[in-house]
Amino acid sequence: MTATEELRRGLDERGVKWTYGYGTVSYKSDGHWCNAWEYGNGMMCVSMGFFTPEQAIAATLGRGTCHNVWDVELTGRLRFQCSECGCVSLEITPRFCPCCGRKFVDPTTNDVDAEVTDG
Repeated sequence: MTATEELRRGLDERGVKWTYGYGTVSYKSDGHWCNAWEYGNGMMCVSMGFFTPEQAIAATLGRGTCHNVWDVELTGRLRFQCSECGCVSLEITPRFCPCCGRKFVDPTTNDVDAEVTDG
């Protein structure tokens, strides 16, 4: 099965309508048009419509979350170190990791996935 055939099958399984022409599969995702074509070795090249930076990160890296693993008690400094990619930031409570784009959550609250707000 070619990569194009696998993509069309996957879209069918999710009930996503698509069109095929000139070697390109076109479909809509979250209201944005996507065009995909076979690149080689089972890989596909996908171009997407206009996205906000947050949507672009979610589309390419997923909507994962992270939390701060910097030990303030040991260092005496307030910094952010991503629990997922290890990136260190001087910003105390970023909304998103500046390296991997995951959403920063505060695991010390009762709701483990509670978002940190700008206050």
